[in-house]
Order: sequence, then structure tokens, then C-alpha cells
Amino acid sequence: MENQFDLIVTGGGMSGVCCAIAAARQGLRVLLVEKGGCLGGTACASGVMHLLGGRRYDAASDRMTREVGGLFDEITDEMIALGKAVDPDAIDVHHYNPYGWYPRMAAGIACDVDYLKYHLERKCLESGVRLLYCAQVTGVETADRRIKALTAHGPGSALHLSAPLYADCTGDAAIAAMSGCSVALGREGDHAVCPSTLIFYVDHVDTGAYVAYQNAHQSPKLVEIIQDLREKGIWRYPFEIFIAIETAEPGVFMVNTPRQTHVDGTDPFSLTQGLIEGRRIAYDLLDIMNRYFPGFENARMRRVFDRMGIRESRRILARHMISLPDALAGRHYESCVASTTYNFDLPDPDRPSYDPMMGDAKNPNANRQHACIEIPYASLLPREMDNLIVAGRCLGAEREVMGACRVMGPCAGMGQAAGNAAALAVQGDFAAVENQALRALLRAQGCIGCR
Repeated sequence: MENQFDLIVTGGGMSGVCCAIAAARQGLRVLLVEKGGCLGGTACASGVMHLLGGRRYDAASDRMTREVGGLFDEITDEMIALGKAVDPDAIDVHHYNPYGWYPRMAAGIACDVDYLKYHLERKCLESGVRLLYCAQVTGVETADRRIKALTAHGPGSALHLSAPLYADCTGDAAIAAMSGCSVALGREGDHAVCPSTLIFYVDHVDTGAYVAYQNAHQSPKLVEIIQDLREKGIWRYPFEIFIAIETAEPGVFMVNTPRQTHVDGTDPFSLTQGLIEGRRIAYDLLDIMNRYFPGFENARMRRVFDRMGIRESRRILARHMISLPDALAGRHYESCVASTTYNFDLPDPDRPSYDPMMGDAKNPNANRQHACIEIPYASLLPREMDNLIVAGRCLGAEREVMGACRVMGPCAGMGQAAGNAAALAVQGDFAAVENQALRALLRAQGCIGCR
């Protein structure tokens, strides 16, 4: 294959796609390497069709506001115009909201994940991105603080891939870890990570009945039904809430309820066990839904996804680490290239329905109305490699902060920043990029997150 590239992007999720498109539009020759068979990452391969973090419900004005802009808005606006995604502005958040339990959750954009695969692929190709599917990076060659080449294996072949610049958008900081960069995995001390989920979809749901029950009982997560079932010995799961969101197809719901503990997204044996257990839970849970949950009496299994939805794995130790106190205080950075207003969303590794950041009045971190969290450019830069940048949930931040950065909107923003940084890294050194030049480029592309 052709081996003349300016930038190699690894990982085809939202951050990798936006990184590749942004760089290619600036004239770089870009290769995007994805170990699976499609783009879209967690949205498409894991079924998390609710694209969060790009818009926010503003209670004061009772409307949705855009928080990321740039490629995230471009992609989602196009999906909405094509009839392949739900426009949050069209949702009656107070009376008929099957898209996320509370008004603030309806800011997520429910989309057709199979069409999203095609749409992202088409946008990459139109921008000039070269795609490489079914190739797993297995080795990294380094020297003098630089990545020299990657080794990737596909069906029956090994590939040697090289470029002056690299972007790790794997979500797991896989390239950073393989190249010897400092990384952290999970919780300090025991490295436990927050729960994972094997998503499944059901169809033939009576959405009206489900929403009517929610409204009548002010119970979007059916907690009182689950508590009754637990007392009767029917509900045997460690999680205690029901999470189901209507997709872009009426009557078809994404079920995000299972929260599977102790699944390590960097360990294939752990992932294998998670997949086996996830499929068992999906069919067991559907039986309970049919018997006890309003609106789901006739629900049928539509699809169980083949890839775990991983909320947390590795993070880089970056040249600047975003601390929790700074995030809670809404610290401003002159080098801000992306941001998030999403919730601190990182369920406890051992208590899957408990989020420590929810807390109570005695918990100083229990602030859902937090300020905008800004992401400075240096939080995307590993300390040890000069020609490597990261984007996505593996950014340099304390794990509680990562919980607010891991969703699609901020990941797209970080990806777009990384791709534009590659266009400005003329000496092959990401740290040499002039911050204000990068921010000016992002603003010119309609990015809101680089405040």
C-alpha cells in the first residue's frame, strides 16, 4: 500500500474521525487506522447511539444550546437533515421525552448508528482521508522522543506504517502506552475502572405507555419497580436503575441498563468475559422487562452489540493534567482548544448505580451545576513523545474530570483540535505549535469549545 503520509491517526471513533478530517482539510496526507470494520467507535460498534456533550439544556431559557460546534455540529446537523437523527430542539422535554429521562439528557442526539457509519466514512473519503480497517497496531518503533513507525497486523499480513506525526485516538491510549509514555489506568491504588456495558436494542416498545408511567410517577428510571422486584428476589443485579432511550426509529430503544463491574478494556480475557456475561444479562433482563416494565410488555430483542461500551481505561500523564479542583472551579486556560459542559459521569467501580460525583451536601464534589471544563492544549500532549498527540477519553486529566470529557461532543472537539495541530506542527513537534494560531484556526472552523 502507499506509505507516504503526513499523519497517522489510530482509532476511528468520534475523536479519530474528526482528527483525520480536520487534518486532511488542511492539506495533510492522512491515514486513519481502525482495528474494526467501521468508523464511529463506541457510537457505532458498541451501539451508544445517543451522542452526548455537544449540546446542553439551559434551564433558564428552557432551550438547547450548542457547546462544541465545528465538526460535531456539522456531522449531527447533516444527520438530522437526512432524517437519520433526532433534533433535540424538536423534543418536548417536559411532557414527552423518551430520549433521556430528564430535560438535560434530551440534549443528546439520538441517531441511526448504521447510517452514521456510512456518513462518517463518506465524509472521511470526501476529505481525502485514507482508511485502513481490520488492522490492529501491535508494535511501535521509537527513537529520540519520536515515534518512527507502527507495526499493524491484519488478516494474514503485517504492515509497516510511518509518518512524521501520529495521533492516538484509540480511547485506551494504546499507542501512547506502547511507545513508553506514562499512563494511568483507572482508580489510583487498585486500578479499578468504572462499570462497562454491553448495549442491546429492543423493538416493539409502546413508547407512549413508558413515558406516561414516567410522567405519572416522576420515575424515569423505574427505581420503585426495581426496588419491589429486588425485595421479591426477582431483580438480582448489582445495578439498581433502568436506562433505556428511544433511538431515531420510533419504538426501538437502546438499553444501557447493565453496568458490568471489573471489566478491563485493555485486557482481552476480561473483555471476553464481559461479552459473555453481557449477552446473558441482555436476555435475562429482557424477560424481566416484558413481565414488569410499562411499555415493554411486547418488546423483542433487536440486536445485542459485539463490542463492549467502555467508560474508562487508560489516560495519559500529559504535560498538563486537568485537576478536579480546577475543573470544579471552571478554570480558564489561554491555551483552551476544547471544552465540555457534560456531567461528571463516572459510576463507582464497585457500586455501579452510585456516582460519587453526585454525592450530598457534605461532598464537596457533589455539584451537577458545574462550570464549563476547559481542555488546554497541553492536556493532549504526552510527556515523553514529541510527535504524538492524543484525543478522546485518554486525555491528561484526573479520572473524575475524564468522566465529563469522555462523551462524543468533547471527544469530537479534541479530535478536531488534534487534527489542526498536526497541520501546524511544521517541525514534526506538537509541543512547538503556537497556541493562539491553533485557537484561531479552530474558531475559523466554527468551534465553540475553544473558549
